[in-house]
Amino acid sequence: MLLLAFLLLLAFLLLPDSTSWALDVDFEGRLKMGRNLVDSPPSHKNFDSELELRLGVLGGLIEKDGWVLDYELSADAKQADGPSVQSGLRSGTDVDFFRAWLRLDNEKFKIRGGRQKIIFGSATIFRPLGFFDTRNVAGVVLETRGVDGVRATHFLSATSLVEGWLLPAKKGNAWIFGMRGEMLVGGVETGAVFQYHPKSDLDDLPGFNHEMVQVGYHLKGEKRFGFWHESRLDIATKPSKPIQFDTVFGADYTFAIGEGLHVLAEYFLTTRQKNFGSDDVDPADAGKRRTFQQIGITLDQPVGIDIQWQLFGFYDLRDKSFRLVPQIEYALTDALFLYLHGQVGGSLKSGKKDGRLFHKTDRFNGTESSLGLTLVNYF
Repeated sequence: MLLLAFLLLLAFLLLPDSTSWALDVDFEGRLKMGRNLVDSPPSHKNFDSELELRLGVLGGLIEKDGWVLDYELSADAKQADGPSVQSGLRSGTDVDFFRAWLRLDNEKFKIRGGRQKIIFGSATIFRPLGFFDTRNVAGVVLETRGVDGVRATHFLSATSLVEGWLLPAKKGNAWIFGMRGEMLVGGVETGAVFQYHPKSDLDDLPGFNHEMVQVGYHLKGEKRFGFWHESRLDIATKPSKPIQFDTVFGADYTFAIGEGLHVLAEYFLTTRQKNFGSDDVDPADAGKRRTFQQIGITLDQPVGIDIQWQLFGFYDLRDKSFRLVPQIEYALTDALFLYLHGQVGGSLKSGKKDGRLFHKTDRFNGTESSLGLTLVNYF
């Protein structure tokens, strides 16, 4: 909230006395209800359910001489029950802000403070540069929750920008800060990023409890088919400075089958030197270099104007485990959507039933097979 007050003060300092107030208020919201039948472990419930109500307002506050001060404020209330709550993967009740920001913008330069989405990079399924990405890529509605911070963006041209951000780590007086640049090079979208990441209490973000310097880049273009590449190097601040490296290569193409069959595939590799993030390593892997490779595939196709089917597939090249996530979307109206979705997993390794993408334990872990219905109404 202090960030929002700071932006309001900044607006008053930058804009003259003849500033025109143009208070616009648009209301929006969403109601989401879902229920899954789950192949749960013993002593766990068989149905996982959720109910979510999101309400928000957005609009403009001030306009003058090309400057605009606008805002978004939305909050959601969630109620969940079932094995995911029993196992502690999510809370039964949660009420929090989803977005809460003010933005000062003149098209060439903008600064936004408060709870906001900070997402960039070129990858779709696996996102090495998704420093603040909390979405479930195989979920019914893809979205990432906001983080609290300040972000400033300067557009150097129609195809280039520089951007910086500053976020409280919520652990002592530490701050997360980073910068990135993006431009077109020979028709290919090219970007580079740097971030200093101290230990934080932002426990829903990857690597939150490690201090490190992170650098990365991404490329994205189209030559009859779309292609992209994205990589990140993490350098821990420990005396030996162990590293972690993530990289992804992806491509997609729409085939002239039916009303268009869209196929997307990504190859992802992550490798860590020993002692990098040793506090979150399986004891069996302690002191060892760990390298994992995965392939992710999505297929989606519209059927008429009301139906679209989609299939996510994930395969681990090391332990040969896989997970399939099919989904059918049916538009009941322009604002009301019904989703039939499921999940099934296994392993192609002979005599092995468990792996990184699918495993059975005495405690619910989220990889169990399931079948469910979800209703989403936007208003």
